Amino acid sequence: MWEVFLYINPLCSYCLKVEQAIIDFTRKHDIETQYHFVTTNNMETINEYMQLKGYQLCDLQNRSKVSTDIYEAASLYKAASCQGNKKARNFLMNLQEQINVLDNPFNAESVKVAINDSGLDYEAIMEDKQSECVEQGIQRDQQLAIEMNITKAPTVVVFDLNNEDRPGVMIDDFGSKTSEEVINSNLTAMLEAAIPEVAEQPTINSSTVISLDKFRR
Repeated sequence: MWEVFLYINPLCSYCLKVEQAIIDFTRKHDIETQYHFVTTNNMETINEYMQLKGYQLCDLQNRSKVSTDIYEAASLYKAASCQGNKKARNFLMNLQEQINVLDNPFNAESVKVAINDSGLDYEAIMEDKQSECVEQGIQRDQQLAIEMNITKAPTVVVFDLNNEDRPGVMIDDFGSKTSEEVINSNLTAMLEAAIPEVAEQPTINSSTVISLDKFRR
């Protein structure tokens, strides 16, 4: 069994491609997996997203909007998790699809469609996203990202729970931000290297982090 932390920008097309790639990989290899989608909105994440959107880094108006939108999406995701982590992940990916695949704006209508498509209670999410519990949850996620030395989104951290003495594997370079084929190919190579039966240690574009026990919540 694997425990996987995915540090993501909740509005990013690049993150969506990586999310889909690792889910496809674990299904293909029939690996039981516990996922943690962790939203992050540090300076580097915001800068990378602005560049991905074609904005100038000195564009203060778009920087403010991007920061606000990312935090709003993170609040919605955290509120959705009150109704179940799996449904919340489905909501997050549905929201990313609305914005990045269907090219809809990030607005109330796109949010409502993503919520409804995920089988969630819209009114409850709208109420919960304003709560202190959600705000504290986002702060905990940011602290976890700092403790794990996460600077980029997306970043994947994989722990093999069948061999907990081994450190986790961190992957934050997927070879492309736009090509699904390249992302899938590189992520597959890196994750196959992390399976003990295939190789003793990962060797491609990865680094290790300390024991999982420190990060359990």
